[in-house]
Amino acid sequence: MIADTVEYDADDYRPISTLAVLSLIAGCSSVLALINQILWVVPLLAVGLSIAAIRDTSVQGSQKSGRGIALIGLALSVGFGVQSFAVFSGNTMIDRSRARETVSRWHRVIRAGDWDMAYGFCVPGIVPLSEAYLENKNHDQHHHDGADSRKQSQIKALQEMPAIRALAACNRIIFSSIEEDNRQFPGSLRVTVDVSECKQHSENRLPLVVEIWLNHKTQKEPQLGQGTAGLQTVERWQVIRVDPSE
Repeated sequence: MIADTVEYDADDYRPISTLAVLSLIAGCSSVLALINQILWVVPLLAVGLSIAAIRDTSVQGSQKSGRGIALIGLALSVGFGVQSFAVFSGNTMIDRSRARETVSRWHRVIRAGDWDMAYGFCVPGIVPLSEAYLENKNHDQHHHDGADSRKQSQIKALQEMPAIRALAACNRIIFSSIEEDNRQFPGSLRVTVDVSECKQHSENRLPLVVEIWLNHKTQKEPQLGQGTAGLQTVERWQVIRVDPSE
């Protein structure tokens, strides 16, 4: 009697690796890294899960499938991770370039003595109201409460700030660093400039290094030009603080 022998192929059914499924989910979630720099941890976690899943499904004698899923998860995590890094780096370079340009223009305006325009670079209240009005405390009450008097008082106080006097005294400023300052002014850039050329002036007590904090915002403004109508989105950079470097 000949007995029929039935052989079962072990590859007929293999359960999908849990790590492979998790790596695919994490790879898809890596798109969150484009939203915020803090979320860069997501693609990093996804890469780790994908590598573990590939090893889990590729070892000799493994009874688990899902290597292809793990590879897709790895590709997604790497792709979104690289893209988010490129976007962040590009935006950082653009922001620092615009901050540098803003400070350069502000310095030129200060050097030219156009204090109305120099004040226009600053956010309202860059000079404390109490300090500004000390210069004009003898004004009558009508002028004291007037918006124009307040502006002129703040401009005068701005001119007297040691950091501003140092900028006005120097023909050329040297940029030492431009970096984010999320500790003191979240979302701002701190620009450090060397104004050591002030040494050649008689005002030898002026600071040699000045720190300038800038912030930017987007706002809607009317389009300029003949035959144009509507609003356009404009990015505006403003000086929010200026101090001698400690």
